Amino acid sequence: MSARARLRAWAMGLLALGAGGLAGCEQPELWEVPPPPGDARPPLPTTRDMQAPPDLGAPATAPRRYTLRLNSEPNPPLVLDMSREEVVALLGAIADDTVILELDPLPLLRNVLAAVKSACGVQWRQDVAEPRYDCDATALGRSFTRPGVPWQASPEFALVRLLTMTPANVIVRGTSIEFMQALSDIADIGGGFAQILADTLQIPRTQEIVPSEAVVRALKDHLIAPHPGTSPDGRLLVTLGDVLADMAPLSEKLGPAGGHPGVLDPAFRPRGIILTDDFRMRVRAQSRIRVFEGLSAALGRDVAMGLETPDRRPATTPLGFDFTDPDDFQLFGLVDAPTVDLKFRILEHPKFVPACLGVEAGCTANRPQTPVGDESVWRLDRWELEYVVAFAAMTTYERLVHEQCYVSCRVARVAVGQDGLPPGFADFGVPFDLGPAAQFVWELINEVVQVGLHGPDESDRREGEANVAFTVTDIPVGITGAQAAEAVRPLLERQSQAISDFLLGDFRANAGPVDFYFRRGSDGRPVLQFLAPEDLPPGQRYRHAQPGFFADAALTQKVSAQAIDGLANTTHEKWVVAPGETPLFIEDAAGDRWQITVFGSFPGAPTVDLEVRPAEAR
Repeated sequence: MSARARLRAWAMGLLALGAGGLAGCEQPELWEVPPPPGDARPPLPTTRDMQAPPDLGAPATAPRRYTLRLNSEPNPPLVLDMSREEVVALLGAIADDTVILELDPLPLLRNVLAAVKSACGVQWRQDVAEPRYDCDATALGRSFTRPGVPWQASPEFALVRLLTMTPANVIVRGTSIEFMQALSDIADIGGGFAQILADTLQIPRTQEIVPSEAVVRALKDHLIAPHPGTSPDGRLLVTLGDVLADMAPLSEKLGPAGGHPGVLDPAFRPRGIILTDDFRMRVRAQSRIRVFEGLSAALGRDVAMGLETPDRRPATTPLGFDFTDPDDFQLFGLVDAPTVDLKFRILEHPKFVPACLGVEAGCTANRPQTPVGDESVWRLDRWELEYVVAFAAMTTYERLVHEQCYVSCRVARVAVGQDGLPPGFADFGVPFDLGPAAQFVWELINEVVQVGLHGPDESDRREGEANVAFTVTDIPVGITGAQAAEAVRPLLERQSQAISDFLLGDFRANAGPVDFYFRRGSDGRPVLQFLAPEDLPPGQRYRHAQPGFFADAALTQKVSAQAIDGLANTTHEKWVVAPGETPLFIEDAAGDRWQITVFGSFPGAPTVDLEVRPAEAR
């Protein structure tokens, strides 16, 4: 039996359980209420269309006798054991809105950057000025080649150079620090430029100038987090629809949106197998729907439906899920180590972004919160390459304080965070002021990166043409199948009301047009409870002008109340059933008045006998 059939059979059983006392009397005919167009849920059974009371003409004058019974049987749990196809059929309409994973992108980004850095070999780790790169050695490296553009001229290879830039292999040709490199190498000052740079940054000669971890965190905070398709803290929101579609929707969700150029290239279809062919989802939920025997004074017995907890307290959802309980929710058949194929992209600013130079220009205050000058890197969009690189370098060196002289401080002095300047702000003391102007080291690094991307005087590519897009395959997503199965639980628990409402949110369409119904209050006492607006399906008009039970036909002496000591419900008019014969009067939805004579047997009795006649008939 399919999940759709099981849900319908369960709903039928629930209705039959609550309305069992109607057998042999006015058992209502079951109609099917079809779901809205495109809704995969099965049609649920209902007693009749409740949009308006029927035109019955004049009320019948002969008295009629009815017995209403309490349903004390516990509701059967709803158990669904679904394959992938059944999950699609039953939950497909809400799959794209049901978040099942909030993935921290850091592990994924670390794996992506590790793949990019090794795409053209690993000789960059050696202490050589010109490492031999060979992008033809890997599938990712070969993807950098385009018709008419060898990998050496691709922006992707330029990104590889950026990520693998060390003091030993940095290229500063065409930058303001070029003269310092020439002078120190020719005169062998301080062991050459590579050593001076390593000393200045306080890192080994073969360590990346911009560490991968800093780049990863900058990408998360400034490329991913601002995207409207992610959480405010930069987590990737993976929905049930994404997983069922093998992650293909990610290119649209993380593509251009809301002014953001996108994290993923929308032209590439991502792929990530999360579910195996043996996938199953098992869910058990407790029903909070209670079916009560009720009475329409004009039509006779029928059923009302409400929500309550097992201890007869008001409830808000028709199904009680506990996705945190391993007995109530289980996932089987998840891939042990899921991977994904993606095409990341990051766009550069269309113009060269100069560093802020000099103390006199106020550049010591040039920070993300206080950009100095119209061309400051901190005025760019956060997701642009130059901003990301500058931010990654800033977080690496913002506490850097260092001073070193070469030959003598009169010949060459590199001072970072000295002479009252903030940490990270470097002053290069080079004869004849031939060195770079004083600036933050991360802005100098950003200048070197930009020249590296474009070549001196844009000899390799023009500004705006170094937009990077690279396809990575079989990249671990950073979470195991077992971890994913556990991570799903709290997220679904937070969305349990929406899931419950989707599956059975229209359950009140199963009820009949009763005026009141028989139930136990939260303290166990049997009560007659008058219909209230919350008992109706959403959007249906409440037609009872004078709800409640009265002692007189003129309806001036109300004997019911919404608030009764010992009863949790305070939204319905209620009358506690008393032993003996009690005449009550009501007005129905059509405005007709009726006398309801109640014959109570003993306190707490599970049945009550009623006699119904028009209030005017004596």
